[in-house]
Amino acid sequence: GGGSASLSTPPPDTREVAPGATLPFGEVAKVCGLSKRALGTPVAAEAGFTLYDSAATSTARRTQYLTGFDDGCARQFTAALALFGDVAVHEATAYGAGVTHGPIARAYEEVKRQICGAAKGQPCGAATARLARNTSFLTAYAAFGASGSHADMLLHDGRVLAMGVEG
Repeated sequence: GGGSASLSTPPPDTREVAPGATLPFGEVAKVCGLSKRALGTPVAAEAGFTLYDSAATSTARRTQYLTGFDDGCARQFTAALALFGDVAVHEATAYGAGVTHGPIARAYEEVKRQICGAAKGQPCGAATARLARNTSFLTAYAAFGASGSHADMLLHDGRVLAMGVEG
C-alpha cells in the first residue's frame, strides 16, 4: 500500500465468490480462505503478485489464482494460459502501436503519471524500475496459444486496477 493511484471506475474484482466457484472467461473475482495448497502450483511471480495454476500440466481452460493483494484474499479467473508482462514490454507494444485508449491504457496512464511524472503516451523513463516494483500486467488466454480471446489485467500496488477483454 501507500501512494496508490485512485481511479474513478470501480475495480473489476469487487465481487467475492466462494472457494470452488467457476468463473466465465473474462471475469475476475475475489476468493478468500484458500490455503496455498488449494491454489495449485505457483508458476510465476512479478511486482509482488504470484500466479498459481490449479492444473499446471493442462492446456484446457481452468481456474487460475493470483495472490499479493492488500486484503490477503486471492483473485481467481479462468484461462487456458496466463502470462505476466512487465511495464517495459507494455510500453513498447502499446506506444509502438499507438494504443492509448481502453480501461487498461487509461488506468496505466494515471499510475504512470503519478509515479513517473510522464505525459500521456510517453514512456515512464528514469522511474521505470520504481514503477515495475509494484506494477505489472497479466494476460489470460481463453485457449492455449497466443491467438483468439484474451483478457488483460493491470495489477498495481496490491490491487487489480483495470481489466479489458478482447477477441
